[in-house]
Amino acid sequence: MSDWFLAAEDAAEGIAAGEFDDLPHLSIPLRRTELAALYAALTDTEPDDPRAPAGLLAVEADAGVIVTRVPAAALEVLAEMTPRTAPPIMARWSAAIGHGEPDALGEQLSELAAFARDAAVSGRPVLQLAPY
Repeated sequence: MSDWFLAAEDAAEGIAAGEFDDLPHLSIPLRRTELAALYAALTDTEPDDPRAPAGLLAVEADAGVIVTRVPAAALEVLAEMTPRTAPPIMARWSAAIGHGEPDALGEQLSELAAFARDAAVSGRPVLQLAPY
């Protein structure tokens, strides 16, 4: 399970410590590796190594969580996604994570795209809280 937050990078330590009640957020039933595969599918790149997360902002060892910045390029593609552009992304993402039904990823992708649009409108980055 991961969470996305509309928050400035200086909020990363608080998010890692569980201090985020007042921040807009989205709970995502996906692991870091699945999200890394999505970011790669969105940007047509190779997934980041989950052992060395890109955009690392904070670590809370006692809670076993990290906070990273969601790649801006991935957010941009998500924010501009339409029903017409989503199927190829779902297919690439599905293949990368070994998911047999790309269409089943549509609802999650739609929620992420809506959150990315909110981020674009607000001008704030998106931070990701996930277990490590």
